[in-house]
Amino acid sequence: MDRAASSDNEYIPASGAESDDRVFTLSGGGMFAGSQNFVVAGGTFTNLTNNYVAAPVVPPNFRMIPIGDIDLQHELVVNEISGVVDRRFQRNSVRRVYSAAIEGRNSNVTVAVYQGDGAEEDWRRDTEVYMSVRHPSIIQIWAGASYENIHATVFHGDLVPVKAFLAPQSTIIMVYSILCYEEEWRRVKHYFKSLGQGHLPSWECTMWIRTSTGRLSVDPVAPDAETEFVLDTDYPKTSPVRQTATHDRPCYQYLTQDRDGSISTSATVNIGAVIFWPAEHEYDEHVEIALSPDVYVGCDGWRSGKALERAENGWSRYRTDDVFNTEIKLPVYSDPAGWWSQANYVFSRLQITSNLEDYVLLRYISFILTIGDAVEDPPPGYLFLCPKEDFQTGPTSFTWPKIPAYWSLDPQGVDVLSTEEAARLGFPSFQQTTIVHGRSCDASVYPSLCKFHQAKGFNPESQDVALHLGHALYKLSGDLIPPFAHSESATPGQPLS
Repeated sequence: MDRAASSDNEYIPASGAESDDRVFTLSGGGMFAGSQNFVVAGGTFTNLTNNYVAAPVVPPNFRMIPIGDIDLQHELVVNEISGVVDRRFQRNSVRRVYSAAIEGRNSNVTVAVYQGDGAEEDWRRDTEVYMSVRHPSIIQIWAGASYENIHATVFHGDLVPVKAFLAPQSTIIMVYSILCYEEEWRRVKHYFKSLGQGHLPSWECTMWIRTSTGRLSVDPVAPDAETEFVLDTDYPKTSPVRQTATHDRPCYQYLTQDRDGSISTSATVNIGAVIFWPAEHEYDEHVEIALSPDVYVGCDGWRSGKALERAENGWSRYRTDDVFNTEIKLPVYSDPAGWWSQANYVFSRLQITSNLEDYVLLRYISFILTIGDAVEDPPPGYLFLCPKEDFQTGPTSFTWPKIPAYWSLDPQGVDVLSTEEAARLGFPSFQQTTIVHGRSCDASVYPSLCKFHQAKGFNPESQDVALHLGHALYKLSGDLIPPFAHSESATPGQPLS
């Protein structure tokens, strides 16, 4: 049969028929309409000239198997959420992924099962994506199955979530594995670009490992959980780290825990500094141990989701109607990669050997201005916000300026409304908040980094790795001298006399 004439034909196994027999559904015309010079050998055929039946989604070059041939073994949970409602189209379709055995196959496979309202539409849409790509590091479709409101896609290989695969590994093996996965992920992104698909962020995918090969297997449809394993870095595009393959970047990205804390608005924060900040203590009790005056610092200015205008006086302004009952943020961030290449150097200089998990890298500051709701109906006006440079007091130090914002009826901001005048006119007050965001490592990470750097031929108790990678160098802070130790009677983080 001519290939073009058969491109719309699809098949499913015939009920009660032998496995080699097929029921073909032709999506146009009568039985063999327009066909010539062909031979039919075996099979059962149905001529549909009216009341067409929708053909299965999987075309003839993929299998459609009876759903009864799929023996679900156990569910593959990406996180604590086992089944996730499909929010892409606001339907109640649920997609769950299982390890499964298939009748007649010796090796296990992975099966995505769709059920609920809109399940068939979601199944068809996702299957089209799977059929359009073919790459060893992308999940590969083997077959499909469908019965009433249960629809399934069968993939080659027994897959496990990346986090579950890495969990039992040592830190050193974990770091090495992630480096390999990042390289595979770069190839996947390059493959999608070559198809004209554009940029593919990893948070729009689900990351699996194929157990038979130990390689990354990317599911390019929406992730199966909101907290997925992300391979894209969150470094600023202008950061030098973006341009360098580092030894230590996986530690920062995958082997760290977030630490956040609200601090006094009068406090000055050294972005990129490393501090001793035990989990049970307030931020005000921290002790800074190391700082790099040359660390990369970025600040993109005020953000609120509303249209921000530039005033002639160098400030920015919002129209008042756009900012009532709103949070406006000014984030400051740093490139933290250099710390992980020098952590063991700093610890050795200060003779720090314990409580390593209590050392936190300050990598992000959120200056938040919360605007209340208008008490009355104020006249049209503007909220003026200071330039971002007003927050910076040193190469890496930031704090709130004396006047971060003010109200004005003047579009140029020349006539400043005092607090009393603004309140009398019905303009709301605003509240300032400062939140610091840091990252810490489990104590086991640092010895593993030490071994990793040694294996690369570097002295881990020096700054050789940082120099080799071109990272900004860290210096000891203040008057700290060894031995830098901790005890129940000592102030947290202070050296003992």
